[in-house]
Amino acid sequence: MMKIAYLHRITFDESEERFLKEAELLGVELVLIKYRQLKMVNGKIMFGEVDMCDFDGWYFRSVGSELEWSKLLQLYAKKHSIPVVDEYLISEGPLRRFKSVMSWQLKEAGVRYPKSEYIETWKDLEIFLREAKFPLIVKLSQGGRHGMGTFWIREYSDLGKLKIVLEERKKKAKVNGEKALPLRGFLVQEYIENDGDYRVMTVGYKCIGGFKRQVKEEKLILNKSQGNSVGLKEVPKEVTAVAEAAAKVLEVEVAGTDLVIDKKTGEVYIIEVNEAPQFKVFEKRTKINAPKIILEYCISKFGK
Repeated sequence: MMKIAYLHRITFDESEERFLKEAELLGVELVLIKYRQLKMVNGKIMFGEVDMCDFDGWYFRSVGSELEWSKLLQLYAKKHSIPVVDEYLISEGPLRRFKSVMSWQLKEAGVRYPKSEYIETWKDLEIFLREAKFPLIVKLSQGGRHGMGTFWIREYSDLGKLKIVLEERKKKAKVNGEKALPLRGFLVQEYIENDGDYRVMTVGYKCIGGFKRQVKEEKLILNKSQGNSVGLKEVPKEVTAVAEAAAKVLEVEVAGTDLVIDKKTGEVYIIEVNEAPQFKVFEKRTKINAPKIILEYCISKFGK
């Protein structure tokens, strides 16, 4: 029986249950491992009494802030030729997940991505935006789930509102004993006018389906659509092609990619490539069994 390590940081909504159920149906032993359950002893990375080498392959469901363990696992996998999903963790390493790095790689590969500038400090952001053409998008390079790290700046005065939001989040995180994202590292992007964005899921660099969300509400935090998303019987070919190309460039084998079509030019642009996509809404809209397809892909790769 194939034995797969399922590496994760936190428990996603029902994700683990779904994966365990599908693994059982596929005749695979799936072992759930949180990074902080690991230990490194005598040059070996162990899960309890099990050497991580004993698995046929590792599926990194999520990495998040566990950069140290993901790096150690990267080195261990390389040393022992252990196959993993996603590939970027072996080649580029966990720092690929920063939006600034992603933007660089996509631009160098010629994949359409909004014109972007990386600004390190808040002070430099204020200076840069004084001469900027609005509206534009400001993103936290270190991320923010569910669009909470993406902001729509219509005019310079919105920057003051943004600072208040970020400072409030910092205070709330401190009260809750959580780690707050620092007030630094900003990706400033041109705004691509569109009639809604596409969420496409790719597994093994191939599109398995997608849905379309309505235009985002014109608010500072650009994370809510004006209406419900709708499933697509067929994702537009041009959208599929760009999503697949981006996943391949970034070596994200299981990706949830957000894209828009420019209303003025008709060109497709990448907005985000998520390397640990949640699939609850995706399955609801498309009726596609994402965990089953992901595990089938892992089985195919790890069995070679």
